[in-house]
Amino acid sequence: MSTQLSTWKFTVYATDSKGRLGKHSSLVHSHSEAAARQGVIESVQAAGYRPCGPVKLTPKRT
Repeated sequence: MSTQLSTWKFTVYATDSKGRLGKHSSLVHSHSEAAARQGVIESVQAAGYRPCGPVKLTPKRT
C-alpha cells in the first residue's frame, strides 16, 4: 500500500562555492514532509550549494 504524493512549496537559503548567499525555491513532490525536506537538502547539495538555514515547506493547495 502506498501513500498519496503531496506537493510542497519549498524555500531554502544556501551558499555557493564562493560563499555567496542565494535563495532557492520551487516545488517538490513527496509522500511525507520529512522525505520532502531531505530531498530538497540533497538536491541543493548535488547542485553544488550548501544549505545554511532550515528548509521551509508549505503544502501546495490543489
